[in-house]
Amino acid sequence: MQRLILAACLLATHALANAASKDQTIRACLSCHIDEAGKLDIVGIKALDALPPDWQMRFEDAFDMDSDGIAGRLQFVSGHGQPLIAKWGSNLAAARFEDFALIASAAHAVPLESDAIIKTVKEAFAARSPSPTSPFATEGERGRFDAQGCPLCHVTETFEFEGQDVMPLSDFLLHDMGGPNDKPKRTKPLWGYSQSLWQTAHAQRNWNK
Repeated sequence: MQRLILAACLLATHALANAASKDQTIRACLSCHIDEAGKLDIVGIKALDALPPDWQMRFEDAFDMDSDGIAGRLQFVSGHGQPLIAKWGSNLAAARFEDFALIASAAHAVPLESDAIIKTVKEAFAARSPSPTSPFATEGERGRFDAQGCPLCHVTETFEFEGQDVMPLSDFLLHDMGGPNDKPKRTKPLWGYSQSLWQTAHAQRNWNK
């Protein structure tokens, strides 16, 4: 009986330790992206998984063959033995959230020790991610956006997600930003931008760049 009680205590202690470790990992991952009110600066996490597989190929123009002054190229990454078109990260480092999470965890020294923890982190981000709504409050705003030529990169096509049309306002291609030391960057998605907390330290760094 004592052995059974001891075993039960050890199992309970192990479970509590795992739960604490998972909670600590989630907090570490969210810490750069969230404020005390729970607002997140990453939009459309669930919707991005539903991005049509041919989305980037619709807009790909690596050599500006249409002479509109904008060249954007696909980014391919390894995906379990086959090339995949990347859509995650400002430099398009991954095709799946799970792979991007591992890249980010290595960069920030936050260990993601199992697929279960990565899944929990993704669920935590998705639950707090603002809805991928249009940033245009009026037709006038949309008109100014179009007049400035923004749709050349921030394309205004939509796709269906959970019964509604969503507009990511990104071609999810890499573009040369022009500077001698600038690396190619993904067109920043603008869906839900008015709801996102871009004032977080992480977002401010990207915004300033």
